[in-house]
Amino acid sequence: MEKQIKQKVLYVGIFGFLGIFLLVGFVIFAGKYNAILGGAYKLKLVYTFLDNLQEGAKVKIAGGPAVGYVDKIDLRGGKLVVNVYIKKKYKINRGAEFNIYSTSLVGQKYINISHYNPDTTDFYTNNEEIIGVTPMGFARVIEVAGVGLQSLVSGENVDTLYQVKSTFENTAQLIAGLNALVRDNSADIRSSMANLSKALRFSEDMVKHVNTIILNLEIASAQLNKRIEAVDERQLSTTIRDIQITAEELRKFSQGLNRIILDKNSMIALLKDKEIKTSLENTIKNLEEFSKKVKENPTKLFFK
Repeated sequence: MEKQIKQKVLYVGIFGFLGIFLLVGFVIFAGKYNAILGGAYKLKLVYTFLDNLQEGAKVKIAGGPAVGYVDKIDLRGGKLVVNVYIKKKYKINRGAEFNIYSTSLVGQKYINISHYNPDTTDFYTNNEEIIGVTPMGFARVIEVAGVGLQSLVSGENVDTLYQVKSTFENTAQLIAGLNALVRDNSADIRSSMANLSKALRFSEDMVKHVNTIILNLEIASAQLNKRIEAVDERQLSTTIRDIQITAEELRKFSQGLNRIILDKNSMIALLKDKEIKTSLENTIKNLEEFSKKVKENPTKLFFK
């Protein structure tokens, strides 16, 4: 009995150990191959110098979002092959460049993709080999300067010394040319800056003017709403009905008047005067039109 208990405890221990081992292995695998599991493709970037780029470094587009990571760095002959995984939804176009940048002077290195164009139809495919842009790191600059200085002291390697000398001369000529360009065009530059300043001030004034107009419109709208809300609907209906009754009575009066005028024996035949008749007809017509407009738009009683 005791032996069976010990065997069960042993089995439970072995099972628990295997479970922990598998769990740790799965976590490591998922962390390392997360991009693959989530859908990614592999690119091989070839460099001659990595400037301390490490495995696990991020791959970014234009210094912005991370679209992948460095999985492995291999040495092949005199070249360094950097295996990177790119998320499947980011297709890298042919012609894009893979540079090695740093977050600061001594910060972490990452691979930056420049000239990215997702609108093209020609993209890199899985396991494709690409020549990356080898960086000129700070250590590399010191190394080149040291070689030039050594050549200067020892008198050897004249070609290297000549290249260093030519570089400094070209830099001096470039600076002199820029100074001359600024000096010769200083008047135009000052004029352009003045015009730009005027344009900015004018734009600022226009913005203020537009804001003032918008504010006035908002105030007028609020006042109009208040005045419309203050109108008594029952009073308005009564007014419209009175106008309609008045127009109807005037119409009946006009009809009766016409009958009297047609009677030659009537004393009111004097109203046959054309000017008086026309004036009366125009008055009735105006009242009818006003009644119709007020019925369609009651606010005409209060606003022009």
